[in-house]
Amino acid sequence: MNVIVFSPHPDDCEVLMGGTIAQYTKSGHNVKIVLVTIPSERECRIKESKKAAVILGAQLIVLNVDPHQLAFGRTLVESFDQIVRDFPPDAIYTSWLGDSHQDHVVVSQAAIASARRNRCSVYMYEQALPGGLSPLTFRAQAFVDISETIDLKIQSVLAHESQVQNFTEQWIEGIKGRAAYMGFRINVKYAEAFEVVKEIKTI
Repeated sequence: MNVIVFSPHPDDCEVLMGGTIAQYTKSGHNVKIVLVTIPSERECRIKESKKAAVILGAQLIVLNVDPHQLAFGRTLVESFDQIVRDFPPDAIYTSWLGDSHQDHVVVSQAAIASARRNRCSVYMYEQALPGGLSPLTFRAQAFVDISETIDLKIQSVLAHESQVQNFTEQWIEGIKGRAAYMGFRINVKYAEAFEVVKEIKTI
């Protein structure tokens, strides 16, 4: 199974679905993380992202789109289209359309557009942590039990040392707390939740 994860910035996908990525790779599936844009400290944050990808057992693609040029349109969608052609996915994961960060919304729009001709499921992960408030409500519709991979998730987040320094240990507590809350909702220890754009199953 091929899985593409679009991550607007370094650390986004690790924070929001690192446990799910680890579950895929532990089960023998192929996961490619597409890092779209790097807003600051480029070399440092690419290095951290590579380290995190190794921890999760995923491959990393760095698009390195200029953050000032990041916009939903033909140029961005075509770059996503090329990735989808080169690595036909069974599932695509992307940021949430209702996120308060404009980069996350743009990446979500482009990822959904890139799946328009592909027979693959598409899921959106939750609002970023830390993140601003959104007037919209994330609909947790699909859950993944990450009780066995919570440690790998946290290790992958800790690989982003520059951000751990910025946000302090409270960031890690919040990330683990959200996973515990989602786990409680489905009667497991830890979980990650996704909003479904489309889900294709073979029965």
